[in-house]
Parts: sequence; structure tokens; C-alpha cells
Amino acid sequence: MKLTIRKKFFIVFFILFFFAAVLSNQIMAKILEKYTMTNLEEAVTSLQYSSTQFIKQFEQLHPQNGNFIVEHSDTLANELSKMNNQSVALFDSEGRFLYEAVPIDRPILMEQQRYQASVGENSSEELKQAFQNKSSYTIQPLREGTLLYFAYPLYLNDTLYGVVRFTADYTDVFLHNKSLLRAFTLLTILLFCGVYLISLLLVNQFIRRVKEVTSATKRMTTGDYQPISANKASDEIGELAQNFLQMQLQIQQHIQTIEQEKDKVVVLEEKRTTFFHNITHELKTPLTTISGYAQIIGERAFDDIEFLQKASLKIRKESERLNEMVTQLLALSKYQSHVPASIHETVDVYPILQSVCEDLQMMAAPRDMKIHLQGRPYIVEGNPNEIQQLFINVIDNAILHGIPGCIIEITVDQEIMVTNPCVPIPPAIADNIFEPFVHSKSEGSSGLGLFICADITARHHGTIQFEEKNGQAEIKIKIPQQKHVGNK
Repeated sequence: MKLTIRKKFFIVFFILFFFAAVLSNQIMAKILEKYTMTNLEEAVTSLQYSSTQFIKQFEQLHPQNGNFIVEHSDTLANELSKMNNQSVALFDSEGRFLYEAVPIDRPILMEQQRYQASVGENSSEELKQAFQNKSSYTIQPLREGTLLYFAYPLYLNDTLYGVVRFTADYTDVFLHNKSLLRAFTLLTILLFCGVYLISLLLVNQFIRRVKEVTSATKRMTTGDYQPISANKASDEIGELAQNFLQMQLQIQQHIQTIEQEKDKVVVLEEKRTTFFHNITHELKTPLTTISGYAQIIGERAFDDIEFLQKASLKIRKESERLNEMVTQLLALSKYQSHVPASIHETVDVYPILQSVCEDLQMMAAPRDMKIHLQGRPYIVEGNPNEIQQLFINVIDNAILHGIPGCIIEITVDQEIMVTNPCVPIPPAIADNIFEPFVHSKSEGSSGLGLFICADITARHHGTIQFEEKNGQAEIKIKIPQQKHVGNK
């Protein structure tokens, strides 16, 4: 049998209450008994004092030469019985029974009246103690009630005159104690029921919230991340539900992030495969061209001077293209590797651009193109060699694909912008211009320049954008600037 939280709670709570109820009932009984005994002792002490004073006064009013107790036993017993509403028995100093008076309105005292000729071994304990000069009382439970027997030795002027025994009906007192004990027991049971019902409601609420969390946990194992209902309670259960909801949302976010990263990995793997396919093709094309021309001019019967010149020019161009492609691949490999050369430092981009523009102006001159630079200092945290290569590739691309005779404008402000007139670019190329080998068919282009630019910019936590509109090509490069004194 599966012990649920509710069953465990019921069993444990019942055991604890049972023992607590028994213990509290016993403690209550002991308290009532102690309280009753204290009252009884006070009552018999007061009874002894008052009855002794009465007998002394009676002696003064009825002086006798002999033992006046014996002479007036009936009168004394009746008066004391009337005064205290109890049975009163008198015994002389020798232990002989003298007289006993019993109230007629106390049937139980009449029924339990004890007749004794004298005090002996079979006498009650309180009488034995009284004739040993000790006041004593005994309690006798009966089916009809409870009686108290009290006896004490009567001394007047240090002379023992006899023993006085009182018999009192304490049925009401003990019945009252029993009623109190029963009421206490009933109150304890009612209290238990109330506490149990309230606890049961709280436990059910607790179990309901736990079941919701458990059900949500099971759903999560199947991929269902439907959030649990919000709990407005401010207790520990409410806090648990809120924390679980937060954990559930975080797990869902992490899974979404993992899925996105997985998609990125798939895309990167596809790009890597495409890259290697393209580079194989791009390397194979110039090699095939060179190999073909070499085979033709290497034949023994070849004597076509015009074709030889054409083949030599083609072999040289393809060799230069192949060399440029290999150089770009080596540069790309270098930039993507984590080597000490990639350590960053504080760099001002503007002087680097000035140097690059001066160097590339010689390449632009044959095409009657000019490079115009303007702007202000642009301080970044980066690698100066990589930044230099970045702008070499961008400006070289503008020279290669720009319209002859145009001006290449370079502006350095909040971002670096390179613009130049160009022929219209097809959307398929413009949208993928930073991918490798997009321009591989253009003369003198390896198709890796802008791809390397995007890689360098990304590793410097920057962005690079390309836009062609109305025959104007525009590249925007933005690298986070480093704050320094004087830079506003």
C-alpha cells in the first residue's frame, strides 16, 4: 500500500493526539485529585477545630464530675450532626461505642451507618489512627456515591475524653470532578477534530500545489512546458510554485537557446561544407586553365607565336588570381585562429585609414580613380594589423568594382562609411555579399575579401553593412569606440 502524504499525516497526527490526549487527561485528573484532597484536608482541619470548640463550650455549660462525653454523648452527637449535616459517632477513651447521630435527609449516610460496640483490630483505619493520637480520614467509593470518614482524638485540658468520627457525603464533589474530567476529555476531542479539519484543509491545499508541480514536472519530461497556474500565496508553498515557474521558464529559454545554437551550428556546418566545395572549385578552375594551356604549348609541334603570347598572358593572370586566393585563405586562417598576434590594444583607426588610402591610391590611379578621406579620430580596442587588413580589403573592393574615373569617399565619424559609384548589383549578390566567393567570377577577385572583412569586424564586436542604391555602393563599418579624455 502506498503511503501518501495525507495518510502519513493522518497516522502521525492521530498517534500524537492520542498520546497527547491520554497524557493531558492524566495530568488533569491528577490536578483535580490534588485540588480535591487539598480542599478535603482543609475541610477536615476546619471541622476538627469547630467541633472541638463546640465541645469545649458544651463542657463549660454542663460541668460534670465524671466524663461528660459519656453522659451527654447523644446530645453532643446530635448537635454536631445538625451543625455539619454529617453522621457523628462518639467513642469513649477506652474505645467503646457511645452514640451515633445520622441526618435523616442523607439516605446514603443512613444506609452506610456503621455500628460498632468497641474499637478493635477490625475497625476502620481512621478509628485506629485516632486511638493512636492521630487525626485521619479515609475515602470510600460506593456504587451510590463517595463517603469520607474522619476521626480525631478529643483532648480537653490535655485529657483524652474519647474519639469523634464524622461521616460526610462527598458524592457531589467527586461527581463534579468526574464531570469536569469528562468535559475536558470532550473538549480535547472537539479541539482535535477542529485542529484536524483545519490541518486537513491546509494539507489538501499543500498537496494540491505539490501535485500541480509534480504534474508539471512530468509534462516537462515529455517536452510540454506549459506553465503552472500562478500562486498568490505568500507562504513557502507559494514561494515554491513561483520558483518552479521561474525555473520552468528558464529551462524553456535555455532549450530555445540550445535549439537556436543548434540551428546556428547546422547553418555553420552547411556554410563550411559550401565553403570547401567552393574553394575546391575555385582552386580547380585556374589550375585547369593553367594545366590546359601548358599542355598545348608543351607539344613538340606547337609553333603558334600568337597563341603562345595569349597562353602566357592567361597563365600569368590565372597564376596571379590563384596566388591572391591562396594569400587570402592564409590570411583568413590566421585571423580565425587564436594566436598571440590577435591580442588587442588601443588603436586610432583614422591614421591607419590615412596610410591605407595612400598605399592604395597607386592601385586606383590606373583606373583614373581617387580616394578622398575625411573625419576625426576613431579610438577602438583592437588589433591594428587586422584593422588595417579590414580597410585594405574594403577599399580594394571599391577600386576593383567601382566605375573608372570615380571618387571613393571615406568618412570617419560615429561610424566609418565607404561610398563609390558602381554598376547595378543583382539582389542575389547584394544580399550575400559578405559570403565567400560571391564575386569569384570577377576578374582579379578572389571572392574572399569582404568575407574576411565581416570576420574581422565580428571579432571586434562590430557590425558591417552593405547597401547599393541608384548606382552608389555604400559600406558602413561600426566598431565600439573606447571612451577617453576629450572624446565626447
